[in-house]
Amino acid sequence: MKSPALIWEGELDSGSRAAALSAFLSAGPPDGVAISLNLSHCFVEIPTRSNWAIATWAVSAVMVGFGLTSSNWFLLFLAPFMIGAAAMQSFGRIWILVRDERVVVFEGVGGIGWRREMDLRTIQRVEYAVKRGRGGTTEWIVVQDAGRNLKFGRHLNHEQICFTIALLLDAVESFAE
Repeated sequence: MKSPALIWEGELDSGSRAAALSAFLSAGPPDGVAISLNLSHCFVEIPTRSNWAIATWAVSAVMVGFGLTSSNWFLLFLAPFMIGAAAMQSFGRIWILVRDERVVVFEGVGGIGWRREMDLRTIQRVEYAVKRGRGGTTEWIVVQDAGRNLKFGRHLNHEQICFTIALLLDAVESFAE
């Protein structure tokens, strides 16, 4: 089995980016990243707290307030999504578990969220994706196997994303023998 392809902002890596990412593992986890390693598994937990949470809670309250007072059902319909984003920015976390040749990713608040699994041996590519817009940039990770994409990490900062990609590449390569 060969190593997965590394795609960085839409371009296939020639090997230099993957080598630079390995330095993230040797330097240790960035701020906010807790890692637990033992013989049977690797567990990484990253809180998704953000200073934008205050603004998101405020917009949520305004949406509910205007929705109720003006009978604007559209705002009331969208308010739960904004409240969910505020909760993720205030109390959310992402954890990654590598065990028994599988990677499990959880993204949510408490026990409520998305949990996805993928076999390490079937991973074909790991991608660093970026979307640039007027409101700023959004970065996330895409892990692809033969049948699906596992997307996560929108709430992580750049260093946390680089560390997570390096960890995933290392985990996949450890089973590539």
